[in-house]
Amino acid sequence: MAIPFALLVALIAGQDSAAPPEFKEVRERIQEAVRAGQAPSLALAVVRDAKVVWAEGFGVADLESKTPATADSVYLLASVSKPLTATGLMVLKDRGLVDLDAPANRYLGEAKLRAFVGTADEMTLRRLANHTAGMPLHWNFFYEGTSPPSMDETIRRYGFAAWAPGDEWAYSNLAFGILDYVTERVSKSPWREFMGKNVYDPLKMTRTSDRVRPGLEPHATAQYDPDKAGRFVRVRPYRFDHAGASAVWSSANDLARFMIAHLQDGAIDGVRVLSEESTREMRKQTSRRADGGGSGVGWAVGPFAGQPSFSHGGGMPGVTTFVAGFPDGKNALIVLSNRSGAAIVHDVARRLGRILYPDPRPDPASPRPSADKKEGSVAGTWKGKVAHFAGDIPLALTIAEGGQATAQWKERPAALRQPSIRPGHFSAEIEGDLSTGTGFAGTPALRLQLRREGERLTGVLMAQAPSNFCLSSWVELRRSGD
Repeated sequence: MAIPFALLVALIAGQDSAAPPEFKEVRERIQEAVRAGQAPSLALAVVRDAKVVWAEGFGVADLESKTPATADSVYLLASVSKPLTATGLMVLKDRGLVDLDAPANRYLGEAKLRAFVGTADEMTLRRLANHTAGMPLHWNFFYEGTSPPSMDETIRRYGFAAWAPGDEWAYSNLAFGILDYVTERVSKSPWREFMGKNVYDPLKMTRTSDRVRPGLEPHATAQYDPDKAGRFVRVRPYRFDHAGASAVWSSANDLARFMIAHLQDGAIDGVRVLSEESTREMRKQTSRRADGGGSGVGWAVGPFAGQPSFSHGGGMPGVTTFVAGFPDGKNALIVLSNRSGAAIVHDVARRLGRILYPDPRPDPASPRPSADKKEGSVAGTWKGKVAHFAGDIPLALTIAEGGQATAQWKERPAALRQPSIRPGHFSAEIEGDLSTGTGFAGTPALRLQLRREGERLTGVLMAQAPSNFCLSSWVELRRSGD
């Protein structure tokens, strides 16, 4: 007789495990924070020498039902989804079905990525996965009553490089939405099914998917934002046009198994999901941020707690998460919460790191990326367009050497706020109307981020609305003699 899924989950689930004595102060700090209303709940797991030594939940997973949080409570992960998505991509790489250094367009359908700087062929799978494909900032939440467009339509609207691929690190959620789409197209199966069959189920991550698995609804957390009075307000459910970047749900105990598999070079309990080569490739730093850290394939790579580590954090409406693994000792930590901006998550992660590594090594000196040499005065009159998906929008800027600037938006005067002018760069908020698609009735804030490229100012116009979206459009202006 088949075992019902809910019973199977109960048999496999790790449940909470008591904290060793050295974690007593951290545990008390969490209890104090939850009592003080810093978060509705927090769940964590600590791995030492590839074994879970502490897993526990604090507070309530759902304020309305008063369901206690445990290490098996199911949390929305936000950007901690990215290394899971990347693991699925590397399964395809191990099978010879994708080449990380091939153009992503090789694996896409009718809609293709395009490059306004550099070439689309330079927008490889690896550069999507390490945030160097040249794609600008993007996030897009679709609340109840609205649905994301097709991935092809999202790529047509926002799938472009605004900076030369390979030149610099620029965080991109859409890149990971494209990677989950590539996984789906190459595997010829829905992303949910591919990830379940090839990553979650082999690792016995029975509480992990891109939605709350059927039968686990009583274990799912609700998401909360604090209002101005500090009271927690439930966040309405939402979806994304970048599921691979943000949409995965999981538990602290499931993520402990995921981290152990990565610490053991792709295997756990005798089951291998990735080759040793691919697992190590994921945590090899192949791009650098301005602060000296960087990314591998899906992982942030750099020191944490004074140790070499691979990690990722996440934050969005009603979610704050963080995971880190330390290959040298096969140690890991996982901290999850169901509120936005939960500083307690990062506080706990730092405290756990200090306990795991009480004598941290000095951070190694990391070579910094070379300074941007594309400088020059941005003073003058510049005319051109914003390449918006609904049609090109005329834009003109007049920038004075003294720092004053004026704008024409749709050939009418438009106010500029908070202009920032420095050699080779110009940024400002601009007052104007812009279509952002269905489901948003307000007026987005519009911000220009431009740099001088010879006799051009190029970059992006970002339309932003808190807890809703950040949508970028290409901008190209040329110096005018007027």
